[in-house]
Amino acid sequence: MDVLDKTLGEFVELFQGSTTYFGVSKPTGKKNSKGKAEFKHWVEPSPMTKDHWVQHLKGEAYYGSVPIRDDNTCSWGVIDVDRYNIQHQEVISIIRKRKYPLVPFRSKSNGLHLILFIEGVVPASAMRKKLIELASDLGINDTTTDIFPAQDEVDLTPDNWDDKRKGNFVNLPYQKAHMTTRVAMDDNCNSIKLENLYEFVSKFRLTPAEFKKLKIFQDDETKDYPPCVVNFMKNKVQKGEGRNDAMFNVAVLAKKINPDPVMYEEWTREMMSKVCSEKLHPKELQNIFKGVENKEYAYKCKTSIARMHCVSSECVKRKLGIGANEALPEVGKLIKVNSYPEPYWILPIQGKSIRLSTKQLYQQQLLGEQLLNYDIVWRPLKPTKRDPDPYRDWLEELVSNKQDMEGFDAVEERDDVFNNRMNRFLEDVEDTTEFDQIDSDNIWRDESEMRFKLETFRSFMKKMGYNWNEKECTRFLEQGGAKPKKKFQGVDSRHWVVALPKQTEHKNKDVKFTKSKAAWEDN
Repeated sequence: MDVLDKTLGEFVELFQGSTTYFGVSKPTGKKNSKGKAEFKHWVEPSPMTKDHWVQHLKGEAYYGSVPIRDDNTCSWGVIDVDRYNIQHQEVISIIRKRKYPLVPFRSKSNGLHLILFIEGVVPASAMRKKLIELASDLGINDTTTDIFPAQDEVDLTPDNWDDKRKGNFVNLPYQKAHMTTRVAMDDNCNSIKLENLYEFVSKFRLTPAEFKKLKIFQDDETKDYPPCVVNFMKNKVQKGEGRNDAMFNVAVLAKKINPDPVMYEEWTREMMSKVCSEKLHPKELQNIFKGVENKEYAYKCKTSIARMHCVSSECVKRKLGIGANEALPEVGKLIKVNSYPEPYWILPIQGKSIRLSTKQLYQQQLLGEQLLNYDIVWRPLKPTKRDPDPYRDWLEELVSNKQDMEGFDAVEERDDVFNNRMNRFLEDVEDTTEFDQIDSDNIWRDESEMRFKLETFRSFMKKMGYNWNEKECTRFLEQGGAKPKKKFQGVDSRHWVVALPKQTEHKNKDVKFTKSKAAWEDN
């Protein structure tokens, strides 16, 4: 029996997610400035079939799974660290020292995927919270890190097919399994073969009850400190990593504990050996004290070293953390969707993915209004002497680390997409040669063209999983060359006309893949 035949079911069991959507990545044939191959990414509105899983493992395609399921639960979650220079061995050593049940995988960019597997399911919101806490404790919770599932809840009926409220996908490991570097690693960074993966993961896989009891390492003495300071103490800030910024936050903490200058300065000096690998020069420390004496003193949350260890949702709850008015909401990596005629943006915030126009993103008030539609209250960032335009600074940081994606109407294969969709339309909707039947959800056709009502096409697209409004259907048809008409053969009738598409071989994507039930599933 082939290795793939023996391991396929186990692999699917480990990485099953949404049964409504899955991710596709396709090489563009181009390379970026760093010489890395570029990919286009999109989401398919259908379950992954057995063929999809096999194609991925054989290296015939690049697929991804959406961890969050349709019922807002998940059986696995990922801390995705996208740093080219990350030291795998160092991170793994810390994980094992603290007995965290994370399984390390080398990612496509030679980054790191730390995956928490569940033998059963847990709420996606609980998984996200736990992974954020773990990432912070490991010192890898910064702008280069993403958490999956990216949402607490999914909306399976949004207005736009590519709306990330349907869930973000994660590139699956073991693409071309027999010769890939995208594999699990043991404690010594040795690769785990596909045939040994399930057994290896089983050592770390948690039951829902064990997941609930999983505690993040925390000293009682530091339980009220902001997470960034706690993690400075755990991992020590190295020279060149922002020691001055780290010590500024330590000094702010000291002043919160005891505002007496003599006392908080002494405490800060004592903390320096716990926080920094090398002590600061006395003049540098004195400058920090001068800054802290400013009447507007507060933690510097936007510095690189602070962001690396920040958990604002946790910090705001702590006695000596940031105040409610200082807290920024939990925000993921900004996504720019390059669609026609203009791009739009997806902002992952507090477990939801919000679609924004460029204007809504640029203006803080408009952002707040849009967020309120999703039951998120935005606390405006107000200018201070130290930071006269905090919203712009925040936005610049988001944009500088954005991820670009192609919209459905911006890809080079737009004509092929339109042609294939029209063929599927003809297959699924009854056609007629009697024009008076066009009002009965039929397609009129002859040897050269087809005519149909906009609502007929819209109903077909909804059936396919694309809940487009009239404007979106109209735009798609116009871009494909379809023309709106008001009359036909002298009869008033608002409809669309398009040349018959070229016949293409259509592959059914709705093949069911039946797997053996896992231990936690009902018989």
